[in-house]
Amino acid sequence: MTRRRTLAHRYVEFVPKELDEGVLYVSKRFHTASHSCCCGCGSRVVTPLNPAKWRLTDHGETVSLSPSVGLGTFPCRSHYWIEHGAVEWCPEMTPAQTQRAQRCDERASRLHAGERVEGRWRWWTRLLLWLGLARK
Repeated sequence: MTRRRTLAHRYVEFVPKELDEGVLYVSKRFHTASHSCCCGCGSRVVTPLNPAKWRLTDHGETVSLSPSVGLGTFPCRSHYWIEHGAVEWCPEMTPAQTQRAQRCDERASRLHAGERVEGRWRWWTRLLLWLGLARK
């Protein structure tokens, strides 16, 4: 498998069933960005665009997606950033990193949905509230 080094972007209303290699499909209507995994394994990667998940920045000719795309639950375990259309590769995610990312994602989603989250992460909750990224 050959790793991709760049991604073009295409705005669409509906993401096609068959994804072209090297294209990041962005649906503003459904708040998602989708692409075929940049490692070449063919896995479909869907990134929800909302404050609790990923943010898309349009630079005109290129786009950036943040945070990184970490596919620790996929067989390829790929991990990369998409910055100005360039794919910046990171080391594969370990199982421990994957579990930590999943816990953080769940917490962020619950905060975004307005749920009260207790526990040792209370300082994080206060920070998100202060930044306006979560609701009480």
